[in-house]
Amino acid sequence: MKKTPERIESLAAEYVLGSLKGQARARFERWMMESSRVRQEVWFWEEKLGQLSSEVPPVTPPRSAWQAIERRLWPKADPASASAGQGVRWLWPGWSLAATAAAVVLAVLLVQQPVQTPTPQLSGAIVQADISDPLWLVSESGRDNLLKLRSVAASAADAGKDYELWIVPEDGQPLSLGVIPAGGVHQVTLSDEARTALSQSRTLAISLEPRGGSPTGAPTGPILHVTKLYEL
Repeated sequence: MKKTPERIESLAAEYVLGSLKGQARARFERWMMESSRVRQEVWFWEEKLGQLSSEVPPVTPPRSAWQAIERRLWPKADPASASAGQGVRWLWPGWSLAATAAAVVLAVLLVQQPVQTPTPQLSGAIVQADISDPLWLVSESGRDNLLKLRSVAASAADAGKDYELWIVPEDGQPLSLGVIPAGGVHQVTLSDEARTALSQSRTLAISLEPRGGSPTGAPTGPILHVTKLYEL
């Protein structure tokens, strides 16, 4: 399939909308890794279509939706715990007064401290269409130049293979962040060049490479996943 400007534009729009599926989506993600022109078209459509959200009127979710979320996050306590909670309710008035006083003191201390501009942090998830849980959760600390990947549902790479993590820059070739394990928590210290590239493109990719990583410094195996990070 030829990468004509018209085809790139059409596929980029479908990719951002999520209507590009299966092998076509995987092929397009390989194009993204190979061509800055394709990546720029994707980011153009992300900006263009993202503006539509501001035109949609806000809708307050029903109370039942919040209750369902709360039940999932905090399952109902057993009766013994509930009765114990009722037994200490008398503590709340005094505790409330003490907490208010502490809050006043803390507010005074905070006013006296110099204001510090928070460092933006990026986070995201690497997902696969046919798996409900994310494969990896990604978090980044701008202050420490650390990128952390926590494995959730990732499976081990094929025999003789490794997963390799890449930053997909706005221009130029992908930057390798080394091989990553399929289990546990993995941390990568970003160089200044890598940190700058990631803050601009906010795009990561994972390829399947020979054991030990790509021998060429560029992706040689199939591109398995491409994901976008977002500011917290």
